[in-house]
Amino acid sequence: MSINSYYKDKFENLEMYQRLIQYWSILFDKRESLNILDNMNFNINLFPEIFTRNEIAALHPVEPGYTSPDGYTEMNKIIRALEKARLLQHAPHRKEIIHQLIEDGGTGCGNGCTNVMNGVINAVLKFQQAEEAIEQPEVILILPNYTVYTAQLSNLNGKAIPKYVHTKRENNFLPTSAEIQAAITASTVAVVITYPNNPAQSTYEGENVKELQKIVQICQENRVFLIVDNIYQDLIFPKSRGFTEIFNLTDRLDYVIKVYGCSKDTPFYSGFRTGYWFGDPRIAEKYKYIISSMENSMNTHTLVYFALNLYFKYKNITGEPMVQEDMHFFNEGLFGWSQIVDELQLFQKMNELELYDKYQARIAISDHVQEDALRQVTKLVEESEVFTDYTNQQIGNVFFIKLNPSYHFENDDKFFRKLFDEVKCGVLPGNVFGIIQHPDEIWFRITLIHDHVDNIIRYLKQIEEAFVYTTSPK
Repeated sequence: MSINSYYKDKFENLEMYQRLIQYWSILFDKRESLNILDNMNFNINLFPEIFTRNEIAALHPVEPGYTSPDGYTEMNKIIRALEKARLLQHAPHRKEIIHQLIEDGGTGCGNGCTNVMNGVINAVLKFQQAEEAIEQPEVILILPNYTVYTAQLSNLNGKAIPKYVHTKRENNFLPTSAEIQAAITASTVAVVITYPNNPAQSTYEGENVKELQKIVQICQENRVFLIVDNIYQDLIFPKSRGFTEIFNLTDRLDYVIKVYGCSKDTPFYSGFRTGYWFGDPRIAEKYKYIISSMENSMNTHTLVYFALNLYFKYKNITGEPMVQEDMHFFNEGLFGWSQIVDELQLFQKMNELELYDKYQARIAISDHVQEDALRQVTKLVEESEVFTDYTNQQIGNVFFIKLNPSYHFENDDKFFRKLFDEVKCGVLPGNVFGIIQHPDEIWFRITLIHDHVDNIIRYLKQIEEAFVYTTSPK
């Protein structure tokens, strides 16, 4: 096993997030020459760069440096415009309510959804302690899920503790209102939900939306913050499918917060680490203080990329052409505190560079590559005898697969090690997402953006062959 492992302890003795980075530290050791099936970097040979550095440099001078403490000054207007467009897109009959929600809501930015969520959780804890002085606050986390939130609570050294809801496969690993209701106590300060879920890539839609609406009501009635991570919301295929916006399920802002970022749906944004929150304005000041002291704000280059991305998302939703009046979105110090924006010149340069047309074309290519990969991997798994279950509702770029229980393993770490030693393929075992360890529940996650789908299919077939020809069913 790789000498580049971060931890020397056995995997079962590590926290879930420690296990995640432990496995990644092994997979990313180039000396192992693995075929890595779980790497979240976009493949530069498959995906077009959404904006090139030359395009940004030609658009407007960017002053290297910091932004306002939480990016509010620079990004406030475009975030509100995008969130309003998202809400109106699926609920135009709620126009007056939506207008008021957008006008009154709080918002702020940070270095990626992970750090935004960290700031939000800390701000919520500070707010709730000031309001109710709970002795041992609890934060409800959903499993399986991306377990960085467990690590963030662990870093608080007992000031808040996680309480887990283990979801069921029959519910596509999404929490039900009954499960949330049963988990809430007088000590609960927040519930954190990711939808579409990671790793399951399942979401609330159709009749299931009623469950999510009940969860919103339960949290508001119990004065518990509902924090929803919607990082994958723009990767639901086909793109004509709707998305359940949390603020279309309530007429109130209190105790509801949405977190969003571009790192999963936009090529090469994993490296830019951009994210924002929108919702209950009562945490805004506490969030600004926390994110500024912990992250020291975003940098101007990153913020320019982020603002352009959100602006073009906004235009795609409204279907309206770019107009000069839109340039007010960029005139609050976005390019640097000493940079004065000439709105006419910026508008003309944006058109000259054809940035919006290029953005649309590049996103279309990216979406096609990812949708095609989902379709092909789904077909392989459905026809497989080695893989007997999966969860992915044609969403996102990760895929959660279950091994046939006939191939007996004590746990998924043993499965990982077989793949590592014998097949030279690297995956992420389900234990890093909180799947309860059981010999009949060996799940693993792969990603679909680091390699061509033909190679992904080939590696999955290599795994199949290793079991068909070298492993005896129990």
